[in-house]
Amino acid sequence: MSIEGRLTLRNYRCFDWHNPAVLEFGNGFAALVGANNSGKSAALRAVYELRSYFADLIYLPQNPFNRNPLGITDIAELSNDADTGRFQFELELTDYRHPQTHGHFVATAITIEFRNSTPAIIQLKALDLAGRMNHWANLEPSVISLGMESSSQGWSIGYANVDIAALSSFANELSQSKYYPAFRNAINEGAGSYYDLPVGTALVSTWDQWKAGSYRAHKIAINRVEREIADLLGFRSLQINADQSGKTLDVIIDGRPQKLYEVGAGVAQLIIVLAAALIHKPPYILIDEPELSLHPALQLNFLATLGAYAQKGVIYSTHSISLARSTAERIYAVKKIGSGSSRMHPFGDNKINFGGWLGELSYSSRVELGCEGVLLVEGPTEVMCFQEFLRKLGKDHKYVLLQLGGSSLIRGGVIPHLSEIARIVDPAKIHAFIDSERDAADAPLAPDRAAFIEDCRSIGINVCASERKATDNYFEANGIQKALGPEFKPLAPYQKLKTCEKPWHKSDNWRIARETEFKDIENTDLGRFLSSL
Repeated sequence: MSIEGRLTLRNYRCFDWHNPAVLEFGNGFAALVGANNSGKSAALRAVYELRSYFADLIYLPQNPFNRNPLGITDIAELSNDADTGRFQFELELTDYRHPQTHGHFVATAITIEFRNSTPAIIQLKALDLAGRMNHWANLEPSVISLGMESSSQGWSIGYANVDIAALSSFANELSQSKYYPAFRNAINEGAGSYYDLPVGTALVSTWDQWKAGSYRAHKIAINRVEREIADLLGFRSLQINADQSGKTLDVIIDGRPQKLYEVGAGVAQLIIVLAAALIHKPPYILIDEPELSLHPALQLNFLATLGAYAQKGVIYSTHSISLARSTAERIYAVKKIGSGSSRMHPFGDNKINFGGWLGELSYSSRVELGCEGVLLVEGPTEVMCFQEFLRKLGKDHKYVLLQLGGSSLIRGGVIPHLSEIARIVDPAKIHAFIDSERDAADAPLAPDRAAFIEDCRSIGINVCASERKATDNYFEANGIQKALGPEFKPLAPYQKLKTCEKPWHKSDNWRIARETEFKDIENTDLGRFLSSL
């Protein structure tokens, strides 16, 4: 079972008791948007700092957190300045199964509070056979015994057998996740790590072991990183080797050798971060400002490549609302609200401003570098899919992709919004591909989708609705099974994803697109549309 959940931080650094930070963990991409010093990094870094506690959760009754947080010398640093000495974190599952027998419970959430550095279980929530949520408050370790049930990990609390396997697995995923900070372009002498980035000789020696060692899988992985960085940056060839001193990396770009410190900051960042992600292959990657030192034309591809090395998802902080809108299925705004306090909440700015979004994505400067137009697609999962398809055609730098937010914009009456783009971009260079949502080949388009197409055509935009139901229905077995496993099967042309025998998350569509060969779709209407761009 795929485990999804959330981490809530109360009175943690800049997030006080009344304004907790909430990080949602699931497949795909999530973004934190905010100004400098608003608290974005503090929220992401918490997963690094609390790692040891997540790993030890299952053993809490017998061994109550005898390790220290990572990266700090005094646990009191983690408390908000307005109420020093205590803070809380809560782990909560957002998708869970029900128990199968009476007297058994499935744990869905646990709240741990640190008071003067000492942890206490403030609350444990668990579901019973009837679907009722039960609560245990202020649990003392003495009333909990650790045991193993026939098929899962469990705690015994009085008469109750509480299965905490799923909650513990979620905590363990967080403990294995990696945090990559914003400063990530230096190679220093000496082995070590900067948060979860291996730097200096630590990075060099690990790279050398993987590339020159005896494990075939490591060599294949290193070759993949070199190839993907070369593709991202438009190099004909790229080789990365440890230099003879073991202190830096030699980078050979199109046959010309350079040291890592001699290449630009953007290239160095790609190498360091992707190398670290390759080495770790974590459940989740948390990264500050992935757009740093990268032109907007590269930012989307960098995130997609980084996401391919995460087993489940990526959470990133950014200053670019447009980058967040383009890639993230979950967006949160982080704002400083007073001295030492910040607030995080779902990003609620639904104002449609295509002109502003194109400006943030530096459309005008991208035209000078060969950008040929704008491609409008259904939603954020389609942005990442179409980016992957365009990469296979060598057209990924030629189009700025904007998502329409599904039915929020795919309707009639949107000519004023479409005209914002047409004032900046020649309408002949604006293209749109939307899902038909048909249930059968001869079914008509829904009125709102038909009206959207009419509005697009009235101002000269090239628009197509899919012949099949949605983007999901174009994936073939080859790409699906490479990305997700042999147990997943293609959909019928008009089948809903949620009705298939083993559905996948739509947030995994871009992974499938990444593994799909263009020949698998080139003879479909989608393939012909992409080839015509």
